[in-house]
Amino acid sequence: METESGESYEGISEDLLFELIGELSYPDNSFLTIESQGSGDQWYVVVTLDSDDRLEVEYRNPERREHRVVPGGTASRIASDVTIWVSSVVHR
Repeated sequence: METESGESYEGISEDLLFELIGELSYPDNSFLTIESQGSGDQWYVVVTLDSDDRLEVEYRNPERREHRVVPGGTASRIASDVTIWVSSVVHR
């Protein structure tokens, strides 16, 4: 997991996601990316904060032919949804 400001984190947890989403600020730290590591998969999730303080989540998994963008939501809901999605992709 990596933020726009270049911070990188090993592993993922709902609590960490909630914290990082809460730290997003436009324009200097407006997104974070969660992606597969070393497994050959090419899935990723990007959480973005726009200039109006709205959050958006992009989910992409080419293996499943999945690409969707979910606008809006709270930090806690997004952290939960992303954790569940990543878990479903990793443990398939």
